[in-house]
Amino acid sequence: MIVALGGRPLTGKTTLAQALAEAMPGVLLDKAALRRVLFPELVTASPELNDRLYEWLLQAATWQLDREPGTVIVLDGRPLTRIRDVLSLRRFAAGIGHALHIIECVCPDTVAAQRGRQADGCEALAGRFDEPAEPIPEPKIVVDTLLTPEQCLRLALIKITEGKASGCPETADSVSATRTVTPDSPVQRSRAAMGVTVTGAPSARSVPGSNGGRT
Repeated sequence: MIVALGGRPLTGKTTLAQALAEAMPGVLLDKAALRRVLFPELVTASPELNDRLYEWLLQAATWQLDREPGTVIVLDGRPLTRIRDVLSLRRFAAGIGHALHIIECVCPDTVAAQRGRQADGCEALAGRFDEPAEPIPEPKIVVDTLLTPEQCLRLALIKITEGKASGCPETADSVSATRTVTPDSPVQRSRAAMGVTVTGAPSARSVPGSNGGRT
């Protein structure tokens, strides 16, 4: 299974990706972390380098899924705010025969601006308003990161487990909803750990490391 995080800058993609990788558990593939390891002195990356880094992440995902087909890959590689990127990722997942769940993180511009100031994310904040963003086509899971991190994680786990995707963010009431399911997957076991009702984990792995900030 591949879980890909998308959304505009400063919507909390990396924060949710790290939480998902820890809870499911899964292998976190983080493009920003890879760039810092390979090019520690590089402040910004060109579009060509970003494309190459993303290709390396996909190659790592393919290798990991070939080696351990039951692995959950959490992909924090692209904002997926270009339709062609979404379609390309879907073709990739179909080509290697693994399910794909796209999670779009959203939040108001005022909240993103506050996060940017707190994290000194001036570059990301400028990109939020300067770069064109196309709507991520459905099916997708939409998470409003105005919810608490725990609520965001619980909502994402519920939607992944149930295979439910829509174009609208859920309310806080949706996060507290519980349903009985059979614990036959890592996602369902992680739901139990989060307090979601089930009938009835190792730590997350990351390559090459995790990013502690919001993106």
